[in-house]
Amino acid sequence: MNNEHTRLVIKDVRSGTILVDARLEQFSEIEGNWYVDPSAVRTDVLRMSQHEYTCPYKGRCHYVDFSDGSERQQRVAWVYDDVKTGWEHIRGKYAFYAGATARKFGKTLDEVT
Repeated sequence: MNNEHTRLVIKDVRSGTILVDARLEQFSEIEGNWYVDPSAVRTDVLRMSQHEYTCPYKGRCHYVDFSDGSERQQRVAWVYDDVKTGWEHIRGKYAFYAGATARKFGKTLDEVT
């Protein structure tokens, strides 16, 4: 992560709803993705889904869907609940695609200041 960044805001592309508003100590960039402490995430509009994925070296994660009552967007984030040795630092954090990858998938927009 670039030490110049002190704040991360992630929004839903369609509605503009803020999903994350994180200070420096609440987020990190790992392997090109943002990992955010739950305290900086709008859990009132994000719901854990039944969809899961098992990464061969990180462990199992569940995808997270966005829903504000009028808009719904599937798999905007993911959370590793069952991590492998060496990846304990990501357990329970919400992960979002960052930068160009986020734009490619067209689900979220990230702003780093």
